[in-house]
Amino acid sequence: MHPDEYRTDRLLIFDLDGTLYRTESSFIPTMRAVYAEYDLPYPSDETILGLVGEPFPVFLDWLAEQGFDGDRGTLTDRITEIELASIRERGALFPGVRKTLDALRARGYVISLATNGDMEYAEVVLSAMEILPLFDELQTHEVEGQTKVGLVRELLQRVSCEKAFMVGDRYHDMEAGRANGCAVIGARYGYGPPEELAVADRLMDGFSELPEILEELASTT
Repeated sequence: MHPDEYRTDRLLIFDLDGTLYRTESSFIPTMRAVYAEYDLPYPSDETILGLVGEPFPVFLDWLAEQGFDGDRGTLTDRITEIELASIRERGALFPGVRKTLDALRARGYVISLATNGDMEYAEVVLSAMEILPLFDELQTHEVEGQTKVGLVRELLQRVSCEKAFMVGDRYHDMEAGRANGCAVIGARYGYGPPEELAVADRLMDGFSELPEILEELASTT
């Protein structure tokens, strides 16, 4: 990570869940276990995955509506405990992520992350998936009320660049990229419905398509 401001020609800003990380590999087992512990009926995997990408306080609000009562801190701690263990045990990247990130670094891109997860979550995922050293910057959600637009803005205040590309699968990512002047690439294989990606400059069906898309965007913008 770079502690001071610096400049690069080409900056890649990645969302984590649904873009790099196959969140269902660890989060579905986690939430099934949590619902069982609280003796509540599990909604469906599709319902849970539809909430992936939201800031955790938003997810906690939703859980309260589903019948999770009691102390939010206790619930948060239990979800975190189960999830971090699940990531280390069974977590998985989407196909082609590691190889493609290696190739993009070799081409001179600075690689960064902007996620609605907190730093502990991001570092555990990236470390368990053995890709943390590939990232130059991590921008995470640490304060309730932060938005993805704000996270990307903070990142760009540290890393000025000729061209920035936002890559994600949810409306938060599309909004953050557009609001901060980035070229926006939507991951159709992620967890957002198609309408959330309508404003993207390009769409990709697999992560390994990214280098070619980036070169196309660089030549037309």
